[in-house]
Amino acid sequence: MKRSLWAVVLLVTMMASAAAYTAEQYIQDVLSDRITVSRYVRLAVERHVGDLERVGSEDFPFHFDEHHAKRVIDFTQELRHTKGEWANPRRHDTRIRLEPWQQFIDWVVFGWRREDGTRRFTRAYIEIARKNGKTTLAAGTANYCFLADRPREEGAEVYAVATKRDQAKLAWDEAARQVDRHPVLRRMVRTYKNGNTITIPGSASRFKPLGKDSHTEDGLNAHFILVDEYHAHPTDAMVQVVVDSTVARTQPLTYIISTAGFDLNGPCFRERERVITTLERAVSRTEDDPIDETTFGIIYTLDEGDDWTDESVWIKANPNLGVSVKPARLREQVLIALSSPHKQNDIKTKHFNMWTQAETRWILDEKWMNCTFAVKPADLVRRPVWIGLDLSASIDISAYVICVPPQTELEKYSLIPRFFIPGDNIIERERTDKVPYTYWAEQGLIHPTPGDVIDYDFIEQMLLEDAEAFEIQEIAYDPWKAQEIVNHFTEGGFTMVPIYQRYSGMAAATDTFEKMVLGKQIAHGGNPILRWMMSCTEVKSDRQGNIMPMKPQRDKSGKRIDGIVASIMALHRAVIATDAGPSVYETRGALIL
Repeated sequence: MKRSLWAVVLLVTMMASAAAYTAEQYIQDVLSDRITVSRYVRLAVERHVGDLERVGSEDFPFHFDEHHAKRVIDFTQELRHTKGEWANPRRHDTRIRLEPWQQFIDWVVFGWRREDGTRRFTRAYIEIARKNGKTTLAAGTANYCFLADRPREEGAEVYAVATKRDQAKLAWDEAARQVDRHPVLRRMVRTYKNGNTITIPGSASRFKPLGKDSHTEDGLNAHFILVDEYHAHPTDAMVQVVVDSTVARTQPLTYIISTAGFDLNGPCFRERERVITTLERAVSRTEDDPIDETTFGIIYTLDEGDDWTDESVWIKANPNLGVSVKPARLREQVLIALSSPHKQNDIKTKHFNMWTQAETRWILDEKWMNCTFAVKPADLVRRPVWIGLDLSASIDISAYVICVPPQTELEKYSLIPRFFIPGDNIIERERTDKVPYTYWAEQGLIHPTPGDVIDYDFIEQMLLEDAEAFEIQEIAYDPWKAQEIVNHFTEGGFTMVPIYQRYSGMAAATDTFEKMVLGKQIAHGGNPILRWMMSCTEVKSDRQGNIMPMKPQRDKSGKRIDGIVASIMALHRAVIATDAGPSVYETRGALIL
């Protein structure tokens, strides 16, 4: 007991002699444009400064305490580097020296307090390019919350979380090495490397890695959760299990630190979008927009329109440029990418923190989202429309899309999608496809049909309801699985147009769709299901350059493109009927070998 007490006294004494605090200078440098930062970093700084001005107002129950901000910085700067050049005691003082941008993160996350003195922020999202010291920073923060957090948390449970335990161990190993190399901290803990656990003798505190394969998610009571490389998580299930265990803690913190990835429908990208919304609303601050006051977020990335080959913008995604990120090495990577285009997305993602898609994708997300013009079905009733219908096998998604042509030069071709999924297996499909079908159903974006197989009668009924609202000119359809509905609607007097899913049927339609999207001539209203399906859509081509969507291996990939296929067919028929610039395929036809 005396040994532990003397260790704490010595640690506090050492912390008091830490280096200067640079967070406030960083804030001034950002606001005065003395350093180059991304838009989202500037928003994070402006949010902090704006919040300081709000202290004392009735709707803002938080205050800023420099003591807590400095304390975590002091602690982290008493830890030692464990890898690379700066870990060599013969050449350097191996103590960690936080860069100004790193101090700013700690300054804000730990400085803001509630009225009872506990932390304001319960969630932090830090996104940054690789090799900028994010794991070192995160491990140091985890060690602080484990060993020295204030107010003191009895029996603090700290977890490094990943989809697999081996991945989670990477951050845990760094934290364990930091403790082991500190002359005081290593006497305060007991490390069980075989069991991958650090404990504080005489307490219930523990720090360990967790993965989905750990099989120890039950009985947790987490105080601090470190989520490293969140972009690699296909779902938020593992993280959410641990987050749910924090409800009994007085000031829990979920600390997410990641580089960008490729999955624009995964939990990390959704977290990113939520953080961006929070930052934008916090700075603009209108009464109608709710703000998440308990989530901190900062994103180091290139801004829209930045040229990733321009060295002057590299620091936006790499604030440690010239420190842990070597400009010459980064220059080499860019030259490799320029000479090998298939490597560009990987380098953009890892070294410039840009969310990209795999090379085989068709229309990039940024191009698709350029067509996020508002679509208000209520304003389009009684208008002539063309419909594309793509029915699925019994257990998959079915879709039809209503295309409403423009009637003025200012209008676009509006797309109104309808999606259907068997209601009884929606949870199973959600786990398989790794997209939030349940949430989409709650939002009215997808319609669960009764039973465990798709109910074509349900789809027919909705088509008839839309026929009451719109003037349906044609229903284009993929003949596969559609014969029953085709018979019913033909008997009902509708014009049914088969479009076979081969080059002769789809090449012209696909070409038209691509040109209309790139030309920003369609409006999809940002429908998230269409966006997901577009990210799943790949195309194949024949020797003459004809292209058409390639059906994914549904069972293996979890990809769905039904809404895009239906949109292609609906738009194509609408464009032909309204004579809005036929493609080359419509004048010469598809070339078929």
